[in-house]
Amino acid sequence: MHISRLLLILFLLLLVFTKCEDQKEDQPVPETEEGSWVIYSPLKWTHDGYPITGTFCKVYSDGASYSLKQQCLEFSDRMFIDVLNQFSFDKYDDLQFPPENKSRINVYIDTDHGVNVAYAYWGTIFIAIKTPSLDTSRYDYLFKHELTHEFEFLIEGQCNLGTDVWFREAIAIYCGGGFDYIQTVEDIENWIQENEHYPGKGNPIMIHVWDDFPEGADITGYYCKVFDITMKYLLDPVGLNKSIQDVLSLFYDVRNGSSFGDAFENNFGLSLEIFEEEYYDRITAYLEALNS
Repeated sequence: MHISRLLLILFLLLLVFTKCEDQKEDQPVPETEEGSWVIYSPLKWTHDGYPITGTFCKVYSDGASYSLKQQCLEFSDRMFIDVLNQFSFDKYDDLQFPPENKSRINVYIDTDHGVNVAYAYWGTIFIAIKTPSLDTSRYDYLFKHELTHEFEFLIEGQCNLGTDVWFREAIAIYCGGGFDYIQTVEDIENWIQENEHYPGKGNPIMIHVWDDFPEGADITGYYCKVFDITMKYLLDPVGLNKSIQDVLSLFYDVRNGSSFGDAFENNFGLSLEIFEEEYYDRITAYLEALNS
């Protein structure tokens, strides 16, 4: 009787031990897969071991729930399709992914690093989402903005974009939906006055690389006002009357070895030097025409 009871206790202990071991095996150790964010970005964050794959994107996270990852995957795919449609682009096989990506954009959803990030690198975008579910109305612009950068990366097929900062930010703002900060001549005059102590008085065409931003400028917020109106001017029939296909052609010229200056002049019929020199006169005339 005592032996039977002892055997029963041992059997139950064995079941408990085995169950604990199974639970451990179900929770993989956080890992860094050899994806593009490991190689082509300064962020070397680990993920939870449970990426999920869609049509165009593959979602990783440091700890988002499966439900949030699924929402982000469906949303990322849909937003990338929107970007492709804006460029009337259907040659998916012509996109140049990092070899580690296997023809998917890595979308890294950050929930726990304590920073608000929205970055794009070759093959990867990082976006911070601190809520348990995705409010798509809040993230529509942000996803399209970063995925426009990603589209440029995948056309040019290199880890560093070949366009000037002002141009790449302007087209990402435009494809994201744009803003309405500068709509009148008075608005652009106010911008010039606010920047009168900086070289070029805030002329965005002078921002070729990130270090060209004036010290103390709000890079991601402040300058978006003038980047926005710049791309509107370039693509509006009332402005320079170019098209988003000219932007795509410029990306391809850069991919094929042209400098940004040559690619811009080739596709927009205007040298960067003249555009910089005449910038405020052109934007002022454009705003006058819009409001006449």
